[in-house]
Formats: sequence, structure tokens, C-alpha cells
Amino acid sequence: MSPVNSNSGIDSPTPGQPQLEEASTVVSAGREVSVYVQNQSPLLCLPYDTKSMIIRYLGFREITRLAKVCRHLRDLVENDKALERAWFRRFPSPHQYQLKAMITRKDEQQLRDWLAPFADEDTVESLLKQRESTYFPAQLLFTNSKLMSQCKKFKLVEKTEIPHAGYIRTATFSADSRRVVTASWDHKLKIYGQENDGTWEEKNTITHNGPVRSACFSSDGRHVLAAGYERAFTIYSQADNGTWEAKATIPDVINVRSATFTADGCRLVIVGRDHTVKIFAQGDNGSWELEETICHTSPIESARLSANESLLVIQDTEFVVSIYGKEASGSWVEKATIEENPILIVNISADSCHLLTKDSNHKAIIFNLQADGSWKKAATISHDDIIILATFSADSCHLVTTGWDHKAKIYSQRADSSWQERGCITHNNEITSATFTADCLHVVTTSVDNTAKISSLQADGSWQEKACISHKNSVHSVTLSADGCHMVTASTDGTAKVFGLQTDGSWLKKAIIRHDKGVISANFSPDDRHVVTVSFDSSARITELSKADDDRMCVTHLLSQAECILF
Repeated sequence: MSPVNSNSGIDSPTPGQPQLEEASTVVSAGREVSVYVQNQSPLLCLPYDTKSMIIRYLGFREITRLAKVCRHLRDLVENDKALERAWFRRFPSPHQYQLKAMITRKDEQQLRDWLAPFADEDTVESLLKQRESTYFPAQLLFTNSKLMSQCKKFKLVEKTEIPHAGYIRTATFSADSRRVVTASWDHKLKIYGQENDGTWEEKNTITHNGPVRSACFSSDGRHVLAAGYERAFTIYSQADNGTWEAKATIPDVINVRSATFTADGCRLVIVGRDHTVKIFAQGDNGSWELEETICHTSPIESARLSANESLLVIQDTEFVVSIYGKEASGSWVEKATIEENPILIVNISADSCHLLTKDSNHKAIIFNLQADGSWKKAATISHDDIIILATFSADSCHLVTTGWDHKAKIYSQRADSSWQERGCITHNNEITSATFTADCLHVVTTSVDNTAKISSLQADGSWQEKACISHKNSVHSVTLSADGCHMVTASTDGTAKVFGLQTDGSWLKKAIIRHDKGVISANFSPDDRHVVTVSFDSSARITELSKADDDRMCVTHLLSQAECILF
């Protein structure tokens, strides 16, 4: 932060050694006592807007400590919503957008219903009165996150069970958290919706033309992309009367290798077996029309569009990576190629500035984007066996790789853009997943060794293991809540365990969701209020997280709590 210029016209005293004011005399316990009062800090003498601007350069911890200095600064922090805004700024911009969208999609009554399980009536009303404020989403999300984090145990309320006649592959929430779609081997997709009274009801059962291996909502929740086992992709759209119908089948379905929605849900990226990547855009009438065709010289193995849709990274069957950039005209032009060792996987950071490639020689290579548009090798990550996963954090500052050597290695970027290994997580068997929290402060790994391990970013930039969660059988996966303060594991022992981050950095078990058979997956809703679990018993279950009425806190008590490490 640049220092405040004392000649900038701000009427403030020159900083210097604080002077004592003339002592005043009072009588205490029968004795005269002289009281000396120091001059005010220069910060207190600045205009309100200037103080507010200065505080915005501080992090959450610094603002928390500042609020303890005196009543004036405490009021300034509270009135300026400085705590809430600093907490919200810790999330990368795309995630901030998703969180805001989740809030704005709820009407006032839905917001009341969402807050009710954890907040008392006074807190709810206090928050909703400020709904027109610019900082309302940050304030609401911060308060909800704090309330959930301070809850020691969750009360589980089973809302509904979604049965299928066959194995369920996926169960996915819509972005507004009010719908769930399941995909099953029984050729069915089932869509359930949340009613105004909080119950969940079946809205549609869609019969697909074969087993369904996955289904997901578009960002607006009006479309579902279903992937079949014959590489057939179908888009189902919601009509005005609420029913769902097949709106489009991706052209040349026999030649489709993969299909994915873009982040805004308005486009589809189709990888074909005919050496092409096709981008379809949704028309005004709901149809999907071809917008761009990118012809490649070799058969394409995969294609990834960057989060900001400015880069398209194509990996072909010749193990060459081609990087395409989007021109101002909207056309795509090949900008660079990477031909290191045979590349088996490629990932791109959210900011489109880093690439991570994996080869067959137990190595992963990080490439940084240069000012001239070229890509330069920045670091090589070595494992003792085949690398399985390679993932960037949402802020593009960290990455984690996992290998068959039972290790997960965490690399972080330095100020000079180089990358350095800053942590290594070791399991006793194969690692099944590795996930960063949304705020990029924690990494959770799961393993066939029946454990999930949580490592956290330290002040010196290193990553330290903070907790090890045990199951009676292998752990398939872990999902983090949108605020990064809770996690849920899925294990073949028939349980999904919910843990929450505490003020001392430890993780506390808050609930266990039980099934008769192994749990395949467990996912939080985007608003963190529900968990959907999928079991080997061919059912999915939606469970609401709540807590006892007598354990709720009012917002005044909430914001007066001591500094919390998880924020």
C-alpha cells in the first residue's frame, strides 16, 4: 500500500512521538488519581472515506485486530462491512461470481428459509433489511459461513430418497441449489426440485436411449446435458410448463468424443472423432446452433477451454498439445504447440497463464505464458511412479499432483513466477482424489488406505498436514463446501462424514450420513445447505444440514467473537 501523502490536502497532524495531554484529576477509592490521555492516532484523524480506503488494503486478520483497538475503529469496521468484504475477497473472481449468483437467484422468502436452520429471527431480519446494499451478498455469505462453522454438530434431516432400478453414476445440484439430476444405468434421468416448504419432489423422469453415465445442469438450470455410454449426448430443456424434453441431440453423435458446457452455460464444446472441435451456442428459440469449427491436423484426444474462454488447449493422439487463442473477430487461431515427451494429460490454470502436462515417464511439467505469447517450461515435477491427477488451485497460484507412488505433491508459484515444491502428502495406498478448497488455503486427499488427509497453507508458504480422517474402508472422494469451511467424504464403508474447520485449525466431525451399502459420492449443494449422497444400493439421498434451535446465535454475538483462523 502506498503511504498517505502528508501534502495531499488532508487535514491531519504530522506523525510523530505521541504527546500526553494535560492530566486530569479524579478521586478513586479515597485517593486523587491523575489520568493522562494520549493524543489520537493519525489514522483516527483522517476523513472517513480515506480511513475506509486504507482498511480495504488489509487482510481479514488485520481488520479483525484493528477492530479491537478502540470503539471508533470497531464501528468503522462494522459500518463499512470491512470484515465481510475482506473475507469475500479471499475467493478467486470466478468463485465470487458463483457465490453472488447463488444469492441473487433466491427471492426474499427463499433467503429466509435458507438462513432459518442456523440463524435466529433477529439475525435474519437484520440481514434482509440490508438487501439493497452493494455488499449484501458478501455480508450474507460471511454470516452464514460463520454460523455454520461455529455449529459443533449438524442435525441431519433426510429430505428424500431418489430410487433407480440400476446403478447411479452421478447426482448433481443445479447452480441455484434447488434441483438435483441423477444419471443411472437403468436408462433414466430423474430431476427433483425443492418446493417452497422445503420438501423435495420428483419433477420428471426422462428415459434416455441407453445407460446414462453423467448428467449436469447448465448454469441457469434450464438445460441438462446427458452423456450416454455410446458417446451419445443429448440436451434436455425445461419448457415453460415445467416439463423436460429432448431439445437437441448433438449432431453426428457417433463421432462425438466428449461434450461440455462452458462456464456460463450458453455454449457447448464438442470434441469430435473427425479431427474437429465444434462450439455450439444457444439460440433465442432454445435451439443449439454451430458457432465455430476448429479443424485440427490429427485425431483429437481431448480439448479444454480456459475459464475465461480465451484459450482452447487441444491434446491429440500424437501426444502433441496445441494452444489456440481467440481473436477479436471471434475466430480461433493456433498460437503455440508443446511437443515434449508423449503428453498423456494436460490442464490449464483458471487465469490461462499456466499449463500442466503429464507424460509417461512419471513427470509433470509446468509451462508459464510469456509476454510474447510463447510458453516456457517453468518446473518439472517427478514422482516415483505414474502420475494420476494434476490440478491447479482456483487462484492459479498452487497445484497438486498425485501418483501411484502414493504421494501428492503441492507446488506453489514464487514472486519471480518460478514454481517450488512446498508440501508432500503421503498415503499408504493409492490416492483417489486431491482437491483444493475454494479459498485455496487447504488441500484434501483421499485414498484406498481408508483415510482422507487435510493439509493447510502456512504463513511461510509451506503446506502442513492438519488432520487425518479415518474410515473403515477406502475413501472414494471428498467434496468441499462453497466457502471451504466444510468437507464431506464418501467411503465404501457406507458412510459420508461431514467435517468442519475450527478456530485452532483442526477439523471437527459434525455429522455422519449412513447408507446400507457403500457411498459412491457425496456433494454439497452450492448454498452448502444440503448434501446429496449416492450409494451402491441404487439410490441417491438428499439430506439437509441444520442445528438445534437453542444453539443459534444472533449476529451481534456472532461478529464479536475472537479472530477465527478459518477466515
